[in-house]
Amino acid sequence: MLGIIQRQSIKFSIINFIGTFIGFLSVVFIYSLDNELYGYFQSLHSYATLLVPILGLGVQGAIVKYFPLFVQKNREKHFLMFTLAIATASAVFASLVVCGLYYLFYPFLNTIFANFKLIEDNKYSILLLSYIFLYSSIFLFHATVRFRIVIPDLINSIGLKLFLPCLILLIYFGYIQRSFFVISVVIYFLLVGISLFAYLLKLDRHSWQPEFRSLDRSEYNGLLAFMVFSVLNGLGATFALKIDIAMIGAMISKEAVTIYSIIMTISNVMDIPSKAINQIAGPVISKSWADGDHNNIQDVYQKSSVFGLIGGVFLFLLLFSIWSDVLELMPGKFTDYHTVIWIFTLLGIAKITDLITGVNSVIISYSADYRFHMYFLVLLGVINVLLNYFLIQHFGAIGAAIATCISYVVFNLLKHLFVQKRFGFVLDFGSHFKILLAGSIVFTILYVIPFQLHPVLNVILKTIIISAAFGGLMWIFNPGDEIRNTFREAIRNFRSYLPG
Repeated sequence: MLGIIQRQSIKFSIINFIGTFIGFLSVVFIYSLDNELYGYFQSLHSYATLLVPILGLGVQGAIVKYFPLFVQKNREKHFLMFTLAIATASAVFASLVVCGLYYLFYPFLNTIFANFKLIEDNKYSILLLSYIFLYSSIFLFHATVRFRIVIPDLINSIGLKLFLPCLILLIYFGYIQRSFFVISVVIYFLLVGISLFAYLLKLDRHSWQPEFRSLDRSEYNGLLAFMVFSVLNGLGATFALKIDIAMIGAMISKEAVTIYSIIMTISNVMDIPSKAINQIAGPVISKSWADGDHNNIQDVYQKSSVFGLIGGVFLFLLLFSIWSDVLELMPGKFTDYHTVIWIFTLLGIAKITDLITGVNSVIISYSADYRFHMYFLVLLGVINVLLNYFLIQHFGAIGAAIATCISYVVFNLLKHLFVQKRFGFVLDFGSHFKILLAGSIVFTILYVIPFQLHPVLNVILKTIIISAAFGGLMWIFNPGDEIRNTFREAIRNFRSYLPG
């Protein structure tokens, strides 16, 4: 299982780094051409994403939890249609509730959010996008339980990094009218959902019969309980960790969303290692809980923490060092350097905290005590909404970053203590100290070296120095006692692709 996690995570990370490079070029040279349009997209995307866990009522999480059960019963070919049928019924019911609540509380929402007209003018587009996102997420989870995350991510994430900058350029140069922006976005995501569905049909055999008799009454009770947990879990995660953009859009402006989103887009590069590990580790840990293999869970927990932190610290050093060059390359006045570096540093600290604590969310979510993850998230969701509301009023976009940082630190501390006390899984932080020490040494090296070349040359030079210095220190310190072996294996794999 660890081999599957490693192979899929490495492939996933490589694909995402390529996509990130494309996204980086877009951020520097394209998105800043039309800040309002990019902020408009981010606002629509954020609001639609907020609705997905509500519409699905937790069916996505149940896919990972209950797929092993369908496999045991030899009913896995019915599982796709089974979950699609449940998701459709859930979405219809949830839509009626959401629409009713929206119109009931519209006067109140319009009063407390200064830019609420953005939501009102786009409510139907947001609802349609949320439906598309719901079904796409179901197809993604079905691919994940079959240990396939690379091609789905290529379709779902990397394609967007090509589509969005092209669309903005076409509108900027007048080839497409701005009035067609939203419909173009909707059509694109619809094609993404269809592509994911086609890939899933090719990946495995599926029956068009949902076979609702696959579960007995007690298993249905367990499924419904887990779905309730999953929807609250998803809502808590969204409000605790992703509410910042939505509230900036509602409280400040689309332009402020653009500034924050560009900084967050670049900082999200640090999520690549943990995203890869978490996505593929979910089915592995779910199966390990079912088999009672606690040693495997402990092993995945420790290694995910070490390898994730190595990637996160390296990326933080690289991104922190090149921000001045990135801003100089951007056309027009983006925003001042100090605002950017404060927001990035706060988001970076949040992500490093998340990386240090490894796959604790996955461990809790697929254990018998999965409800505690929901409790943590709901609590943090409420706290983060309140923090964002008050801090954004006083500090603007920096306030949103402060709220996000506090949420991540508190959330991961709670999860870490719970995993340790409840299950006895413990992280050995000796390796983490070595990684952070190496990061501090590299940071000092960067601080004393003057970089006064062209911004592009500065970025190249900094990348070379950070890669050589941090990579060399990782070889010397060998955190986890596996880094040298990992390097050697990577070299062997690379050589195997060479001719002869």
